[in-house]
Amino acid sequence: MAVGLLLGRIRIFGFRLGVAAVLFVGLAFATIEPDITIPPLIYVIGLSLFVYTIGLEAGPGFITSLRSTGVRNNGLALGAIAATTAAAWALITLFDVNAATGAGLLTGALTNTPAMAAVVESLPAELEGFPVVAYSLTYPLGVLMVILSIAVLSSVFKVNHAKEAEEAGVAIKELYGRRLKVIRDDLPAITNIPGLFGLHVIISRVERDGEQFIPEEGDRAEPGDIFTVVGDEDELARAEKLIGDILPGDPYSGEELHFRRIFVSNEDMVGTPLHRLRQRFNGMLITRIRRGDTDLVAEPEMTLQLGDRVRVVAPADRIDEATRTLGDSYKRISDFNIVPLAVGLALGIFAGMIEFPLPGGAALKLGNAGGPLMVALVLGALGRTGPLVWQVPYGANLALRQLGITMFLAAIGTTAGAGFRTALSDPASLLIIAVGAVLTLLISLIVLIVGHRILGIPFGEAAGILAGTQTHPAVLSYVSESTRNELPAMGYTSVYPISMVGKIIAAQVLLFVLM
Repeated sequence: MAVGLLLGRIRIFGFRLGVAAVLFVGLAFATIEPDITIPPLIYVIGLSLFVYTIGLEAGPGFITSLRSTGVRNNGLALGAIAATTAAAWALITLFDVNAATGAGLLTGALTNTPAMAAVVESLPAELEGFPVVAYSLTYPLGVLMVILSIAVLSSVFKVNHAKEAEEAGVAIKELYGRRLKVIRDDLPAITNIPGLFGLHVIISRVERDGEQFIPEEGDRAEPGDIFTVVGDEDELARAEKLIGDILPGDPYSGEELHFRRIFVSNEDMVGTPLHRLRQRFNGMLITRIRRGDTDLVAEPEMTLQLGDRVRVVAPADRIDEATRTLGDSYKRISDFNIVPLAVGLALGIFAGMIEFPLPGGAALKLGNAGGPLMVALVLGALGRTGPLVWQVPYGANLALRQLGITMFLAAIGTTAGAGFRTALSDPASLLIIAVGAVLTLLISLIVLIVGHRILGIPFGEAAGILAGTQTHPAVLSYVSESTRNELPAMGYTSVYPISMVGKIIAAQVLLFVLM
């Protein structure tokens, strides 16, 4: 882990492996000395932690994505898997590779351990070693070829990741507060203006006849009122066109109302939409939510998470009340309740162990990746169940994610390395490696070129779809480091579960056809 993380920071020709270098260091160590191994438990814990924390963060948007881009993304992923499986059949038949080796070759090229396990379980005992060796040979290039494809095509297509994020609405935008004088006399209730006009802003206070107040439900606007409106520059410009004129001056000076940034550390405030918390903040208003490095306008359907920093506007004598209500304890955020994390992980691992029978006596399982991910997506979308808050504070989530992926890559690298060394002594292994590399390159080009150029998917999201199609967290980690936005994670989580199932079925179908 230490050597891999250090090497991953080295940039060569503008390219670096990042945490994925841990995989190749583990592979190199185990190839040199096969006795270097890491217990399987490390693999299980690392992989489960990584996908679980990703699922928790992505859960709230997962169902929404299925209703919009999910069908398109999964169609692309399953189409690429089907095309690659057909190409595998053609190449394996052309070069007269035996069926067991050919099926293992496909699982390594698609970097899917559960698919390889399903193939092994479908074979008699005397043939079980063939797919494992082929998997070990093709797996390393199955990761590296994907990363190289993303790096090269990103340069060829001249991708501007910052611009993509902005156009997709996931870019980090600075929020501003502006004084806006009302001109119109036909405005709806003040609290309904953003929703009815489709504005991503919040009206935090109103100045009328020299006095200020926080708008409550039913309060109507009058010409001459001065709103304090919070939003990014584009939304503020739209608000000006729809409501009135932006005035010069600082909206926060010389006022009875105060504002304060407060940490959310009270679990009672988490997982409940803001409009349902309104009664708890009678006479006060949450205007902004800062999550990680991103400032968000506090909209009614949004929910708070532990570790959020919110800006609250309140009368001067009630600002301390708001602080007590939200918690504002950095220590409490750091010392978060680990029980929901343990319960969720356990549920995920148990879900991954459930077997679904398939024709031919084989069984399908989501495994230690698919199980925790599926459970985390559901729990992340729920937010909380009674007293249990499923969300993990943002900082803890990132730390657990990095630890998990590093443990997983170290373990899988040393596991594949031992078989890799043995297989390299056979000249026929070069053919298996070459065919596997071609298949990995094929699926990479299909997803990236068809997704980005034909379907118009942002390149960062298409790369995330490729990472999800390959069901490999190292690829997602590399893409996320390269783009520094949420597009890869969006693509990854939208296709990962279905791709996992699709590849398990594809490998067994290929084995059946070849035999």
